[in-house]
Amino acid sequence: MEALTQCWFTRVHRPERERHRQSDGSVTSTCRYCQRPLVSWDRANWNLSNGFDVSRLGELTSGRMLTLIDMVDDLIVRRFPIRHLEDETAVEAFKRELREQYALDDPGSTLVLRDSAPSPRKRKIRPSSEDPLSPAA
Repeated sequence: MEALTQCWFTRVHRPERERHRQSDGSVTSTCRYCQRPLVSWDRANWNLSNGFDVSRLGELTSGRMLTLIDMVDDLIVRRFPIRHLEDETAVEAFKRELREQYALDDPGSTLVLRDSAPSPRKRKIRPSSEDPLSPAA
């Protein structure tokens, strides 16, 4: 009898170390628990790649949106289109409003708010040697 894998219980797939970048911007790998093919668009959230991804289709057709997900039940609670917001500060204010409204920061909350926009790459800025506040080398 075959044992059930960890991802069957947690509904979270974890990729193997070996990953492949595809021409469409996605990254593919294999789940380290169930050995099924995975795909990720942001390298943080991995989904099974051998099916129809309704969330990805929605993002492509309707633009950027915020998605409220119940991680325990693996359920999309609600999607919030943010096309009407003018700039990034308005988006961040809307995110804070949603965090309060749905009590996302409360202990024991199983809800997660995801942004479909690609995360900005954070660069480490090295202090200049001419900077008086930089530590001496």
